[in-house]
Order: sequence, then structure tokens, then C-alpha cells
Amino acid sequence: MSIDTESEHAAHGGHDDGHHEPPEVVDGRQKMGVWLFIGGDMIGLSAILFTFLYLRGVNTDGHWMSMWGYTGHPYSYYYNILDVKGGSIPNATLIKVGPLSAGLNWFVTVLTVLSAGIIWMAERGLRATKNVKSYTTMAGIATAVTILSIVYGIIQLQHIPQIFTAHNDSLTMAYTAYDSAMMAVDGSVVIHLFILAFLGLGLTIRSARGVINGTKWYQARLVRLFWVWVAISSVIASLVTTTVNTIH
Repeated sequence: MSIDTESEHAAHGGHDDGHHEPPEVVDGRQKMGVWLFIGGDMIGLSAILFTFLYLRGVNTDGHWMSMWGYTGHPYSYYYNILDVKGGSIPNATLIKVGPLSAGLNWFVTVLTVLSAGIIWMAERGLRATKNVKSYTTMAGIATAVTILSIVYGIIQLQHIPQIFTAHNDSLTMAYTAYDSAMMAVDGSVVIHLFILAFLGLGLTIRSARGVINGTKWYQARLVRLFWVWVAISSVIASLVTTTVNTIH
């Protein structure tokens, strides 16, 4: 039971058989839960970035951003030639891919940091001025900015090129080591942004209904802690992926 629901329960004459906990105790436990969740997320981010750096380190023979295969057509094009028509395709060539747009990557990161800043200012304003209407507006704006960052994050994922490879009877669309690692990093960022959009929508609705207000702001603080962490993790991921990938 959250602090908000506990206070509502008490306001309606509810009882907990003598085991009702003080709001400070519940608040401390909830903050601990959020920090533990963030700690687990830190481990996950470290694992993804370690994988990125490891794959970059072992690809010292020039294949970090290259692969033998074919490009320029979808899987159905080559499948139709080989399996449907029974034809053949030329010998595979070494396809080299370039790094994904650093500008687009950082644009998503800047939007994420901006949304975190708005949420932080909204919470501080709510606690200082008790202005719920202002908080609702700012939470809505932060959610809209997050949705915009999701759109550009998906666009970045769509820019990851696929390469058709044919080995004996195996026909598939594959990615270079760099592209696979970037898919994991950027995919993780987009998933976190979806979570933020969901949380932001919840904050907007709950504050509009009065569940979150100048005296019941605990949930706003919990969400802000996670939101700021996502912004920090986005900056770390962008720093790593836009510098290490081109080092030879």
C-alpha cells in the first residue's frame, strides 16, 4: 500500500488492526525499493556496454563494421532468386557499414535529459508552491517530450542496416557486430523511454485527479528518481557508443 492510499484509507475511517505504519516508514521502504531497482538497472546497463566494448575489442581484424554478404535488397528478393527460381547470385562481397548517426543518438539523449529536468522542476514546484495544476501541465509536457524521443529512437533502430548472407542452405538477414551491439543499446534506451512515458502519463492523470498534490507528492519523487537515472544512463550510453565505435 502506497503512502497516498494509506492516507486515503485513514481519512475514510479505515483501520489496519493496529498495524498501520507511519508514512515515513512506508516512504523509506518505497525509496529503498526504487534505489534497488535502479541498482539492478545499473548492472543491466553495465552488461550491455561491456558487451559492446568486448565485441569492439575482439574485432581487431577489420570486421567490427563489415560482413561478407549482399545488401540493397530485402530477404524476399534473394529468396525468390535462390529458392523459388532456383537461380544463383554472385559471390558475396565485403559489406562495410558506417556508424549510426551520432547526431540522432544525441538528439534522443538530449530529449531524455530535457524531460527529466522538467519532471524534476515540476516536483520541486509542487512541494514548494503546492500548485497541482502547474505540476500536471509540466508532467504532461515531460511525457510528450518522452514520446517524441521514442519516435526518434525507433527511427534510429530502423536505420540499422541488414545484410543478406547465404551459407550453404542457410539464408538469412544478418547484422555486423557493431550493428547488433547498437541494436541492444538503442533498444534498451527505447524500452526505458516507453516506461517513462507510461509513468509520466500516470503522474499526469493522478495529479489531475488530485491523488498527487502539494501534501501527497511521494509518488512524484519516486518516479523522478528513476526518470533522472534513465537520463543519466542515456548520456553514458551515448558517450560510449559515439566514441568507441570508430576507434581502430
